[in-house]
Amino acid sequence: MKKEIIISLPSKGRLRSETLKIFKKRKLNIKFEKGDRDLIGRIYHKKFEIVCIFQHARESIVSIANNTSDIAISGIDLLLNSDLEIQKKINIYKRLNFGHATLAIFCMNTWIDCQTMLDVSEIAKDMLKKNKQPMKCSTKYRLLVEGFLEEKNVRGVEVIDSIGATEVMPRISQSSLIGDIFSSGSTAAANGLRPLKDGTILKSSAALLVSKKSFKRQAVKKLLKLLSK
Repeated sequence: MKKEIIISLPSKGRLRSETLKIFKKRKLNIKFEKGDRDLIGRIYHKKFEIVCIFQHARESIVSIANNTSDIAISGIDLLLNSDLEIQKKINIYKRLNFGHATLAIFCMNTWIDCQTMLDVSEIAKDMLKKNKQPMKCSTKYRLLVEGFLEEKNVRGVEVIDSIGATEVMPRISQSSLIGDIFSSGSTAAANGLRPLKDGTILKSSAALLVSKKSFKRQAVKKLLKLLSK
């Protein structure tokens, strides 16, 4: 009897639709017992016994790290923003040609004198001296943003977690900057924001990910090779 291979796939949006195209192209037909809205599907193949679990892209990262999934399709940005202990358990097998997005630092358009990270550093220094409080930067990507600020030697900026619409935070005076991911940039522009000239943190895309533990299995390697063709 073949041992099941568990794959965690995006549960909604463009990532889901593009992922399903990969499976369809390779004649890996996912069967759902409870219709297309079912979050668990099976693929019956002569070489593989596959279970597909549809999850939020962030949950997929965790599921590979704790070995409840063998393979996943998720965003590189989400992987690199995870704890190092999680990252150590996962390999990026292949970058995929969809889900492209850029993680960057944004400021309000009204900040005419703020164009670069050096400008941010100088403004943050003045704000700290005047208000006795650090400049705030809202983001869902704390680890990546904090690492970037340290790399750019920007001091006096406090990174705060955003759990809602990050783009609105400067408009309601919750933060001065945001660190957010975008594809077209239209949402940021609609909220009066623009990226800093040297504020790009990461170019991301969807990726085929695999648990390092699961990668020791020959069946997993063969399936990864098929999916990456």
